[in-house]
Amino acid sequence: MKKERILAWLLLAAVTALAVRALVGWPVPDGGAIPTALDTSEPFYSVYFASPESGRLEPEFHQGTPTVDRVLADLLAGPQSGSLAGVLPAETAVLGYRQSGGTLYVSFSHHLVTNHPGGSTGEILTVYGIVNSLADIDGIEQVQILVENQVIDTLAGHLNLRRALSKDHTALGGHML
Repeated sequence: MKKERILAWLLLAAVTALAVRALVGWPVPDGGAIPTALDTSEPFYSVYFASPESGRLEPEFHQGTPTVDRVLADLLAGPQSGSLAGVLPAETAVLGYRQSGGTLYVSFSHHLVTNHPGGSTGEILTVYGIVNSLADIDGIEQVQILVENQVIDTLAGHLNLRRALSKDHTALGGHML
């Protein structure tokens, strides 16, 4: 019981710190801050995009309650901030998704592979931009990326996509969320 109380306080402190950072703004390389109109009294969620400056994923906060449809639409639309870059290749479409237990299966069009620029960093940013954004939704622990409803070996030759993946914090640009 004591451990649960300590964990609850730590979680509350972390959420409070995150809310304060969201109100103040995240630092960007030029010393400015990304402006935000986030109402922290209402629900908000993270969508992960690429930082061209750091070559890592950065969270972009969106107002509302995250749903699979909403997060996928946000990923397809790309970042609202000019300092971030989308993680999905041009013309990529979501063909559908289904959930089984804690695993979400998402099928993308062939453009996810055929239009991907390649490289290990690019592949990590694409895969974990998808996985980290979707694994933040309640009830989703893992994401299986499919192309044209088929399991693929890899996106660009560097990551094994034959199995579902869990959120990975190592791709984040110094922000442990």
